[in-house]
Amino acid sequence: MKRKQIILNSQEIKNKINRIAYSIIEEYHAEKSITIIGFEKNGYTIADKIKNVIKDNHSIKIDLHKIKLENKNKFSISPILEKHQLKNIFLVDDVLKSGKTIIYGIKEILKHDIGNLKTIILINRNHNQFPIGVDYVGLNLSTTLKDHIEVVMTEKENLAYLI
Repeated sequence: MKRKQIILNSQEIKNKINRIAYSIIEEYHAEKSITIIGFEKNGYTIADKIKNVIKDNHSIKIDLHKIKLENKNKFSISPILEKHQLKNIFLVDDVLKSGKTIIYGIKEILKHDIGNLKTIILINRNHNQFPIGVDYVGLNLSTTLKDHIEVVMTEKENLAYLI
């Protein structure tokens, strides 16, 4: 049985999210609004936490959306993006391994006439098979292809494991 090793504890995850949120505030403080889209489950949970930090520290309007897998490589965004939400978009996920999920999420977002798109990743494994640049990253972690990263985000526990 493989051993789980904690790579980020709850406080470290909170610190990474705070740092990302403050970086967004710093760069987008003059904007009236931003849109944050999180991949269903952990990406959305991280997006919500980023939204709350920004909301508590700045007056920018934030629209929060969820992107989820409908079927093979087909994603949907809810609620539907409206024209006024397309200027500054942030796409959030927990772990970037190959970049495939992010690239299909971007494909869905690009169905709209967006102004600006940035990516936010809690843990970047540096195994990109797709040309994905990460704009905001919590932790860059070089792993082997056999390693697995598990991020657990519940009300009781926020941890990232290397398995």
